[in-house]
Amino acid sequence: MPSFRTRPQTRLSHLGFPPDVGPWTYRVLPEPTLTSELARLAVAKTIGDVSCVSLQPCPNPEYQSQDRYVVHEWALPGGTWKFTAVFDGYGGEEAVDYIVDALPPMIRNGLSTAVSGAEGKLPPIVVSNVLSQSISSFDDALTNDLLDLFPGGPDAVAKLSDDEIRAVINDHATGGKNNAKVLRCMRGSTALVSLVDPQAQNLWVASLGDCQAVLGFENPLGQWEASILSTNHNGTDTSEVDRLHSEHPNEPECVLRDRVLGAIAVTRAIGDQLFKLPGVYTKRVFQNCSPGFRLSTPISDFIGRNKTPPYLSNKADVRHVNLGSSTMAKRFLIMCSDGLVDLYMYDSARTGTLQTVVKGWVDLVGRARSHTPSGNSALSLLRDALGGNDEDRVSQMLTVEMVWKWMDDTTVLVQPL
Repeated sequence: MPSFRTRPQTRLSHLGFPPDVGPWTYRVLPEPTLTSELARLAVAKTIGDVSCVSLQPCPNPEYQSQDRYVVHEWALPGGTWKFTAVFDGYGGEEAVDYIVDALPPMIRNGLSTAVSGAEGKLPPIVVSNVLSQSISSFDDALTNDLLDLFPGGPDAVAKLSDDEIRAVINDHATGGKNNAKVLRCMRGSTALVSLVDPQAQNLWVASLGDCQAVLGFENPLGQWEASILSTNHNGTDTSEVDRLHSEHPNEPECVLRDRVLGAIAVTRAIGDQLFKLPGVYTKRVFQNCSPGFRLSTPISDFIGRNKTPPYLSNKADVRHVNLGSSTMAKRFLIMCSDGLVDLYMYDSARTGTLQTVVKGWVDLVGRARSHTPSGNSALSLLRDALGGNDEDRVSQMLTVEMVWKWMDDTTVLVQPL
């Protein structure tokens, strides 16, 4: 008898949207096809001992993932350091692609100088400063590249004609170097980076934006514990809102509707210089650039609030953990873009505090690593976020036929320590 391949069953789903929106068709994928398709779409891989996944299932080219990640080992005097990073780009890929290429070498150079200059043990604060200063200096360089295109500052920019400005910034016919500099300033990215020293005695995590870093460890009683090492730099964080109001007194709308100037959720980022420079650069330079903005909020809605920039900070928070003095029997680091958090926070059946959510991550990864040490722990965590054992739910998230993206870009790294 001839064999026939069974076609996946199709169903309809509103995917959590109101009843008057949708429904959309999706395909129910049976196992093991479902697991295989998730691994394929998330480009599941292991780099060294770090499990990695990065997923944006929407096939529309306009919604390609702007998440990026890096896993490096750096052979420096005294041994090999481990560097891991997650960058959540937005508004376009130009900034995040440049960050991936140029920021890690800048951090490596700073670390190499610090290690070479240390006499004996390297104080943790030195490494913390390398991370913080490298990130800020990198962003400052983006700003200076733009400012150097228009000597004379804001007053000079205001006096130039649109044609004169376009001649400078839309230089595609001659290689586009100026255009690239402008686009890097028009786009943005969060940053989450970690360093582990050669002896695996020290861990540093630097965060800028709203990605998450979570240290999972087994205590002496055999219980898994979770410690959040990153900081949420966004308009819902009270300390960040207070900081912005203190830096911009008499500007009650510097944070509006939980967004900086009513427009952007994060309060710290690389790039996005329209929130860091006087408004004339947005009105005259950025708005004359080709290609232009890819913003969800019209510039006219918030540009009038730009009175005393900068409003976005490029100063990262850095945490140091002394792994050598701990009583952690087993330990690992989870790093992810905010898309992973959203998959839990927007699920009414599982919502809770961030601490509750990350504790669940650590329990899951801890069990997964105990049962299948060679498995991809990041893929296990992503599967749980998408619906876990609910094959119908996971199928919806991977195959629903929508023309715009139905979930945020989601990247997860799991690194044993």
